[in-house]
Amino acid sequence: MISLDYSIAYQIVLFLVLWIILSKVLFGPYLNLLDERERRTTGAQHDSSDLEQEGARLRAQYEEKIAQAQAAGHAAREAILQEGRQQREKLLTQAREGAMSMLEGVRREVESQMQRERQLAAAEARTVAQEMVEKILGRHVA
Repeated sequence: MISLDYSIAYQIVLFLVLWIILSKVLFGPYLNLLDERERRTTGAQHDSSDLEQEGARLRAQYEEKIAQAQAAGHAAREAILQEGRQQREKLLTQAREGAMSMLEGVRREVESQMQRERQLAAAEARTVAQEMVEKILGRHVA
């Protein structure tokens, strides 16, 4: 049987003193260390989550700006192509007009030369005809 004497009281007091000492020296710092580790881990996880969200936001912003730049580039390209087409049409129109005026000038000149040549041919034909008449008739015809 267990006897209750002063040694039990001594053991209880010793246990309580040891408990208080170990709480201050060992258990308290260990529990504080666990709390600090948990706080840092949770804080790091929150920071990591915040950084991931910030990264996603920056990526979306970057992709939006890239899309805007591409759209602006396509619009500028289309504007340049349209301007090039307009300049090409303008140059073609000017070239056609120049060719038509040159062709018209050449036609007028050819027509003028043809008219002169016809007149010369008619005059020469009259001269040749008169000479033939004179040779056939044997006399001078006026």
